[in-house]
Amino acid sequence: MTKLDTIPEVLRLAQDLVSIESHIDAPGREAAIGRFLVNWFQEHDIEAELQFVEGDRANVVARVPGGDGASLMLNGHMDTVPAGDMQDAFAARIHDGVLWGRGACDMKGAIAAMACVMAAMVQEDASGHLTGDLLFTGTVGEETGSIGVKALIEAGVKTHYAVVGEPTSLRIGIAHKGACFVRISLTGRGAHGSCPDEGVNAVSHASRIIQALETDFRSKLSKRIHPLLGPATVSVGRISGGTQPNIVAEQCLIDIDRRTLPDEDGTLEEIKALVAGTCDLTTGLSWNVEEMPETAIVLHGALETSPDAVLAKSAQQTCGQLGLSSDPIGVSYWTDGGHLAASGIETIVLGPGNIANAHGPNDRVETSELATSVTIYRGLVKRILLPA
Repeated sequence: MTKLDTIPEVLRLAQDLVSIESHIDAPGREAAIGRFLVNWFQEHDIEAELQFVEGDRANVVARVPGGDGASLMLNGHMDTVPAGDMQDAFAARIHDGVLWGRGACDMKGAIAAMACVMAAMVQEDASGHLTGDLLFTGTVGEETGSIGVKALIEAGVKTHYAVVGEPTSLRIGIAHKGACFVRISLTGRGAHGSCPDEGVNAVSHASRIIQALETDFRSKLSKRIHPLLGPATVSVGRISGGTQPNIVAEQCLIDIDRRTLPDEDGTLEEIKALVAGTCDLTTGLSWNVEEMPETAIVLHGALETSPDAVLAKSAQQTCGQLGLSSDPIGVSYWTDGGHLAASGIETIVLGPGNIANAHGPNDRVETSELATSVTIYRGLVKRILLPA
């Protein structure tokens, strides 16, 4: 293996990863990028393997072995959303110090930085001195339910500490909200549109439920405030019901996005109580409330790591020494870190890029942030696994 020049390599690797389509509409989805990463790690003398999850879709697990002490995982998801309205989404061009392309921000830039840190540790012959294992895990399906991180944990891949490289603009994320997607199903009684009183209109009752969600329930949630995450929230994302104008609507579905705080519980029960209060006195109307598969298959709980935890303090010291902000923050989105933390792994979220640029036509990350993220991850590895 030739000597790795980390900064040019992270840019090359990030471009290579962005150019490999790994979204829901791509053939094999994450299969190609998984094989590419395993080959890259092996070319850099790092043991790596595919952990098959669904068909050809597989997590990537790479390891730099160390002693029997605490271990550290660098984690990122390999899938992206589709190109959408982003032009030349997979050209992976660098212009004026910015890498453009689908997944540059969320989160192939961070994966490239993490991989380069793994290689740097091997080149420095640090593996014989590490107090514990250094791992990289690339997961599948984070954008569509997170089956990858679930399979990772179920396979017994577990460490003491984990850094999830979602875009935080290089801030130290120690908290994020949980996500619960809820479907409310209403069934009324159809009738001729000219005789509406003969039927029970599911759409009309859905409108009352939505009004209750948007007013009293939203006001109730706004009073639940986390110091880093702000208030709990609810948002109605979709409503679908009825068949045609001259038929009283017999069916209606309401899909809502409920974002939870670390100390909240009873999410479904609250919504069931709201629906019951709106619907139970109406004869001929039935309802059901259930969590949707997107958040039910894998626990989408909130993340909350103490700012005084070992990994959080190490991140604060590392960022502080680099002249970066060391104040911990909360992030608005869910990450695989929520599932890692729920399995007992001390977890933070820290990566290059601004989440506001993800998923849209301006998906990008500054090359200077990619370079700095390499330095941060490298510093964390040394603080956690190479103590003085």
